[in-house]
Amino acid sequence: MKERPMKVLIVGGGVAALEALVALRNLAEERVSIELVTPTVDFSYKPLVVAEPFGLGEAKRYDIVQIAAAHGAAVHLAGAQRIDTDAHTVLTWDGRSLDYDVLLVAAGAVPTTSIRGSITVKGPGYTSRFRTLLRELEGRTVKRIAFAVPPGASWPLPLYELALMTATQVKSHGLRDVALSLVTPEDAPLELFGAAASEAARELLDDHGIALHAGHYPAEFREGRLSVIPRGSVSAERVVSLPRLIGPNLPGLPADADGFIPVDLHGLVHAEQDVFAAGDATSCPIKQGGVAAQQADAAAEAIAARAGAPLEPKPFRPVLRGLLLTGSTPRYMRAEVSGGRGEEWAVSEHPLWWPPSKIAGRWLAPYLAAHHNELDEAPAGLPVDVDLAGRAHVKRRAIIAPQSG
Repeated sequence: MKERPMKVLIVGGGVAALEALVALRNLAEERVSIELVTPTVDFSYKPLVVAEPFGLGEAKRYDIVQIAAAHGAAVHLAGAQRIDTDAHTVLTWDGRSLDYDVLLVAAGAVPTTSIRGSITVKGPGYTSRFRTLLRELEGRTVKRIAFAVPPGASWPLPLYELALMTATQVKSHGLRDVALSLVTPEDAPLELFGAAASEAARELLDDHGIALHAGHYPAEFREGRLSVIPRGSVSAERVVSLPRLIGPNLPGLPADADGFIPVDLHGLVHAEQDVFAAGDATSCPIKQGGVAAQQADAAAEAIAARAGAPLEPKPFRPVLRGLLLTGSTPRYMRAEVSGGRGEEWAVSEHPLWWPPSKIAGRWLAPYLAAHHNELDEAPAGLPVDVDLAGRAHVKRRAIIAPQSG
């Protein structure tokens, strides 16, 4: 009698969840059955959000149903309300109880406003205020803008992009007397990527006329001043910031003080045997799509090995890859800090990885690049069902079954 495949339930619909889905199908093949639990049917490619207000790109939305169906996975259109690790079940917000052999939580983090009164660019759907700011610049009603990296932000690169592209816009429109500044707790700009990247970032800021205030924590924006810690303030009519992220704090799972899930280097949740987690939902300090994908890969390898796949799971060893949009020639930055093996840093105007996407990952990025023209956009927020012929149609609530052979 053929042994039943291990049932893997993945909670989430972002980078980590989809990276894990594609990785598991390729690594474990038919040794696992995969089900995805996600409240939305579209996957937004968030890193390009910063380019949208400038007309330089868009955050494309991919249909999760098609991605899942292509990898033989079922989709439950629901949000997770509680995890019962003893019963091996996930309770959804609409009252269903979904069972699993192994659970992978990739529910992401929750963005919140970091600096009261600032224009907080949280992701897709949050760029309208920034578009208004650009119109105010063009109309010469605003001339002083501060871009503030909030305390606790582990991936400040998008704010540098917004500042650089705004400066490019200012120059292209011939606007005068505009003062742009960037305030960051970092000792050096983009210090995560090493000295060469910091120097390149500093030169870019200088070339674009952006005043850098490094080693300063933005505290409060009021009456045209952004106060900073340890002392002083920056003159600004508008402040643009990144969100502060808090964890999902999912009932039934351990969490730290900020709601993030503690995991080991293979993604196994502390004090659990059959629950893994990856991506921004975890206590990993760096919140970025490429890092989330690497976490998902480590978890997927551990799960695949448990299902009997002939591989030795590798622990999570983060490699940072950042594509910095500048409004002209982008910069590719790569940093690897591997304990005992030294450090590697690189910055270039030419791609340092392939495909040269904003989110670099072993499985999802190549899949999206190869099938870019085949993947449809799903209507935002609408449940979708897929019949066995692969045609999509709207349904009130559904479980999407994988296409049978």
